[in-house]
This record gives sequence, structure tokens and C-alpha cells, in this order.
Amino acid sequence: MSAQDTGFSQFYSNPLYLNPAFAGTLDVPRINFQYRDQWQTFPNAFTTYSASFDFPVEKLHGGIGINFINDTKANGLLNSFQADLMYASVIKLSSHYKLSGSIEAGFHQNSLDWDRLIFPDNVDPYFGKHGITAESPINDPRYQFVDFATGVLIYGQKMFAGLAVHHLTRPAQSYYAGQEKGDVLNRKFTLHFGVRIPVFIFGHWRKKFDVSPQVVAIRQGQFTQFNYGMLANWHGFSGGMWFRQDLTFNYDSFIFLVGYMKKRWHFTYSYDWTVSGLGGHSGGTSEFSIGFLLKDLLNETAFPFYRPYED
Repeated sequence: MSAQDTGFSQFYSNPLYLNPAFAGTLDVPRINFQYRDQWQTFPNAFTTYSASFDFPVEKLHGGIGINFINDTKANGLLNSFQADLMYASVIKLSSHYKLSGSIEAGFHQNSLDWDRLIFPDNVDPYFGKHGITAESPINDPRYQFVDFATGVLIYGQKMFAGLAVHHLTRPAQSYYAGQEKGDVLNRKFTLHFGVRIPVFIFGHWRKKFDVSPQVVAIRQGQFTQFNYGMLANWHGFSGGMWFRQDLTFNYDSFIFLVGYMKKRWHFTYSYDWTVSGLGGHSGGTSEFSIGFLLKDLLNETAFPFYRPYED
């Protein structure tokens, strides 16, 4: 009940959730969908759906994005929904790099399925049958709040780096009104970095493939997550591996990824192999994503999953 925000392993398949400064940075409209099934041995323990849309706005010198997340826990007993709207202003620093700064405002709702809760007086001590609890029901087991975030991003054809801060006002937390005193949503700090390195075979002028080392570090409350790895792109195919750990080298999981990118769409699958104490009991985590571009890319970019192969 006291942990981090919802997290994804394919960070850049849902860039608006990672950092709102990504809004409009491709210079073409973009749609992304994502699904995550965490700890598959436990049916519907954590299932998360995401949908986002962003596009450039020339008159605003930047881009606008909207992101939806629905996170279901304990087979629907607890649910968190959020809708975030963001604006990013883009400044050209040089012929090779741009700076994007953003603000984000969102509506969030936590909800609880009261009718499925089981209390001690529900259970018959001899036969285990469920009766009627004497606990007072909650009239409206929902809690809504407004949330804010900000982020900055420097990017070009070969490198990108950014910083995002979510939950700026540290909003109160609950699953129903009247019980939110003393509980707040801690600020989340995200630092990320990646480079694009073209690889040439000795004696050849034509590039053979790209590799992209990447780092994502997240801090929220007492929890720290450090992710690092590498993605390779060859003839439209992507493959990579990441490590997830804390800052004291306690490993949580290895992340394996495969995908394919065409001119206007990409599909990616990743699997988290848990190596912490939960280990083989978790069954690992599967994540699927698909993204669409509504226009052809005009410029090269270092962003993962948006480098279609050209012979």
C-alpha cells in the first residue's frame, strides 16, 4: 500500500509517462498503446493499460500530449486511473540540438471495490462460509485529486537526456474521501539518458546497424530504481537487454526486449525475468506496446523505436 508509481519496462514506448517534455518532439502526430501484466503466476495481480497521443503545434512553438493510465491491482479490488494533459515548448539550441520544457496537469482517481472485501466476521469459523459483515459500508469508495508535473529534455540526432518531476504538490492519498489525512503521494524524480551509435563494419562505408546505450534512474520516497542497458536496431528489428536494481546493487530483474519498426508503426514485446527474492514464484512480467505515426518522419532522431530502417 506504500510503494512506487506504476512503472513500465519499455520506458520509451510510452515517453509521455516517463517525461512530459517528450510531447511533440517527433514533429509528427504519434499514438502509443501499452499493456503490462506484472507477476504472471499471480492472476491479475497488477495489470496496467496505457494510451497516449501527442502532436506538434507550430503556433505554440512546441507540442501537446495527453496520456491515459489505468492500473488494476488484486484482480480489480483496487484501481487507479489518471488522465494527464501536457504542453511542451521547444527551443532550438543549435543546428543539432533542441531543448523542450514542459508542464503537465492531470486528473487522478483511486477506487475500491468495497463489495468484494472480506472481514473476519464475514467468515464462519467452522464451515468457512461468507456472511454479512457488521462493518459500516463506504458510500462512495472513490477518491479524486488533481496532480501536476514538469520536465525538461535535450535531444538531437545522436543523443537525448531529460529530467522529470511528478507529483509536484504531493497530493493527499486515499481510496475514499475523509481518510486521506497524513498520507501523501511522494514526488517522483526521473533522470534518463540515451545515445545513438551507428556501427560500421571495417572496410564498409554503409552503416550496418545502430546501438543505443540507455539509463533511467527513478527516485520516489524511499524507493530508488536504476535501469541500464542497450538496444540494437538492424533492418527494422530491435533487440535489447536491461538490468533493474537499486543503488546498492540489489538486482530486481533482467529485461529482455524484441521489436520491429516499419515506416509508421512499431510493435515491441518485453519480458522481465525476476531475480530478486520473489524469483521464480512471480512468473515474470510481460509487456506489449504498439505505436503509430500519422505522418512520415522528416528528421532523424536518437529516440528509441522511431528510427525506421532505410537501405
